[in-house]
Amino acid sequence: MSVFPHSQLLLDSSLTVVISGPHIQLLDPRTGDLITTTADRQGADKDALLKSGPIRMAAIDKSGKHLVTSGDDKVLKLWQIDGLKLLNERELPKKPTGLAFTQDGLTILASDKFGDIFSYEIHPAPQTVEQKRALASHDNPSGGKLILGHASFLTAFVLSSDEKYIITADRDEHIRVSWYPQGYAIETYCLGHQKFVSALHIPAFSPAELISGGGDPMLKVWDWMRGTVTREIPVLDAVAPFIKVKPAGKTPRRFENDGEGGGEEAGKKKGKKTKAKARGKQKAKAEADGGASAAIIVPEPVEDAEVVPEPAEGPDTIFALRRIESLKSGMDDARYLVFSAVGATALFLCPYSDDDAPPGIRPFDFGTPVIDFSLTADGLIWVSLDARWSETGGSDTDVAMVRVLRLSAGSLVEASDASLAPLLSALNSKCVLPAAPADLATLDLYLALAALPKNSDAAHDPMDRAPPEDAGSRKELGRLKSMTAVAKVRAGEEGEGERSAKRARSEHEDGEGEGEGEGEGEEGEGDGGMDVDVDVDVDGGT
Repeated sequence: MSVFPHSQLLLDSSLTVVISGPHIQLLDPRTGDLITTTADRQGADKDALLKSGPIRMAAIDKSGKHLVTSGDDKVLKLWQIDGLKLLNERELPKKPTGLAFTQDGLTILASDKFGDIFSYEIHPAPQTVEQKRALASHDNPSGGKLILGHASFLTAFVLSSDEKYIITADRDEHIRVSWYPQGYAIETYCLGHQKFVSALHIPAFSPAELISGGGDPMLKVWDWMRGTVTREIPVLDAVAPFIKVKPAGKTPRRFENDGEGGGEEAGKKKGKKTKAKARGKQKAKAEADGGASAAIIVPEPVEDAEVVPEPAEGPDTIFALRRIESLKSGMDDARYLVFSAVGATALFLCPYSDDDAPPGIRPFDFGTPVIDFSLTADGLIWVSLDARWSETGGSDTDVAMVRVLRLSAGSLVEASDASLAPLLSALNSKCVLPAAPADLATLDLYLALAALPKNSDAAHDPMDRAPPEDAGSRKELGRLKSMTAVAKVRAGEEGEGERSAKRARSEHEDGEGEGEGEGEGEEGEGDGGMDVDVDVDVDGGT
């Protein structure tokens, strides 16, 4: 039987909130009793939940009274945790990428794929008819207050401990430190990443430092007020052996097939069509026998090209940090970082030191991908696993959906406290909700592997590829929309040039005949009178 994995765990001493697909479940952490669940809703409430789709992100306030959620429907929902009562919901301008409460619990911050962060009061004031009309053409349909914006979609954000600053990261390798809530005032930038940034963390034991990670092979430690890197922690070599999930496929190419892999029609699938418009007339020079003339070659218009998906023969492994947290050992007061990577089957522990000594990263391998993890005040690490995944493609029903770790002698070990048994058992049995295969496909837990990396390699941009040795000048080829158009022109050059030479010779002979019949003194006819309109831009000249 297919079941929803627990995509997010929110725990503290008084409550446990579990997000499973489109549903929210509330448990008593001491007894493991299921207090309430949205899976029991009926009628219109049930239809509204299922229509919203899977919950992508959630956050609770410090008081434990309110929960905020959002998903692919771009609706921000505020819940009263007691009874899971829906207090209000608001439409967001774009799909959200992160949610957080301020410390007083009165404001919700939401980042989105358009690169903006908006703030919302937990209890919005009712809008008048005039206000609704004014918002009709505004970017935010719910009257959210714009805090700041990036030129690329935001991947992570964090508030400083005093909430005077907000630190944001985007897909284009940028980290920005801005004032809060005056986000238009930028304090500094933390620049140095070569790939996307997907995780930010400020350790409670070192609030002046910021740890960031993403697609780069290391974590970076910043003095974030100055925007300088204090040290780097290499992590890729330790993480790579445990990355078992590969991306389903990057964004399809928008260009025509370039002839690789069995011809123009090979590998074409149904999909959205995109127009490859001809840039105009391509002019080329052809040498004519017996005289210098120029022929104008106009390639045939390029027909609409279908989207060509990536080849199915195994994409490269993608490294993407999912989450970074920190903790201290109660025995020797040592400091550590705990982090996870998208599609990796292990959780990783790294000593946090002030020097550049080798980090000594220690993994704890679960054998199945880690979805999420949460640290509690007592130092326990609750880990949510993708129990339905297996390397053979089937579903392993014997794998626990949640396991608990603790720090012991500088390593992560399985926690076996008897007091944890009721809640742990409930998370692995009572809270397991059935799911249809279509629901699991929609869930797409590893979407970040395809969405975060940018298609900047030559295979996705034909204009970056070196032309064949005999392809002519780059200036000429740069005017063509696709490599297929180039190939068509190249294939037709020889035959077209030969026909142009014959046409030139024929016109030349006709001109001589006319010149002899009408007199040698006539200008504009005969040998010197052939008018050739030459407008060619090639390497050799005009």
